[in-house]
Amino acid sequence: MEVFNTESKIELNIKQLEFYYNLYDKLQSKFSFLVVIYSFIFIYLIELFKFVFEIKLELFDITFLILFLTFLIFLFISLTKTYNFLKPIYIAYLHEPNYFYNEILSQYQSALNIDDEELLNEYVNCTYLKESEIALQNNNLAYQKKSKQFDTNFRCILYTLILYLIASSFVIFEKRNQTNTIEVKNYKEIVNYINNKNMSEKPKIDPKLVITSNPVLVKQGTLSGEIKQSTVKKDSSSGNSK
Repeated sequence: MEVFNTESKIELNIKQLEFYYNLYDKLQSKFSFLVVIYSFIFIYLIELFKFVFEIKLELFDITFLILFLTFLIFLFISLTKTYNFLKPIYIAYLHEPNYFYNEILSQYQSALNIDDEELLNEYVNCTYLKESEIALQNNNLAYQKKSKQFDTNFRCILYTLILYLIASSFVIFEKRNQTNTIEVKNYKEIVNYINNKNMSEKPKIDPKLVITSNPVLVKQGTLSGEIKQSTVKKDSSSGNSK
């Protein structure tokens, strides 16, 4: 295969186009990774906002407030970059072969006014080659742009996640003593109350009236499985019959 042959160039361009199509699809699929991180961030975000209204402007609270504002700035930048990453972009695709066989060939026949089939075919190939080169150049730039946007967005969202974890740890540390506790001196009364309540709520049963239910037996190893339903046995003392 000659490198500078028209057919060889077309073949190489087609392979490169398919390569960039696959790369672009894989790059777009990375959005799911960003969704996971954003979902993790928004789980506790409401608690951070609630804590802002509870601060008392002490050193601890002022440090948290500065950290929280920095986190919001990075979050806004990250969301903006994610939006830019998801914005549609033009990806070049080649015309159908019929377009070259008919329209382009007819244009050459009218413009050149020749009947040499081999020469006309070479002209059509050159047009196809030029279109593939334009498409390849466009898709190469599109992939580089999107790839750069994702790398920048990834670093930004990573910084946002770090700030989020630090801010959340501030809130968790501050609220660690605000959980409801039970006084130790009353534990005996509480335990006795629970036990008495549970005992009073449980109805008494007569063991003689309990019906025995046998399990369903399934014979394993066959294609459909052979099921044997056991009959329900009852204690004669129960006085009930089916």
